[in-house]
Amino acid sequence: MQKNTTLVTWQDNYALGLDEIDDQHKMLFDIMNRLWAAILRNAEGQELGRILEDLERYTVLHFTEEETFMRSIAYPDFDGHIAYHRKFVKQISDEKAAARSGRQVSLELIHFLRDWLVNHILVEDKRYAAQFRTEKRSSSLLGRFFARLG
Repeated sequence: MQKNTTLVTWQDNYALGLDEIDDQHKMLFDIMNRLWAAILRNAEGQELGRILEDLERYTVLHFTEEETFMRSIAYPDFDGHIAYHRKFVKQISDEKAAARSGRQVSLELIHFLRDWLVNHILVEDKRYAAQFRTEKRSSSLLGRFFARLG
């Protein structure tokens, strides 16, 4: 029996309609699938640690850009959203340290990461995207915002 090497697959209902953020979410899915594939082939702790470091680094980058965007639209639940981000990053950081010390990455962590990201996109991220659309901000504003970051 062949193991499924895909942990999470992008689905259209995950899209926020904000291309830059949707692309970043897809990249997070790709990194989590790399981690899952490494676990399935019993990769060593150092390799798992490197993938977790990639996940941590990209997550911090994504969250920073997302938080800057939320601030720019005066998102009312900004502080609550950031608290979710911090918890996720801490979980990744803790697991990275454990993997580097030789402990196996737990299936519980993998499922937590997958479920957290999917639920976060579908619930929390959809809220600020809805506010953005409700305020009838043009999509060119988002493009200009991300161009300033680049």
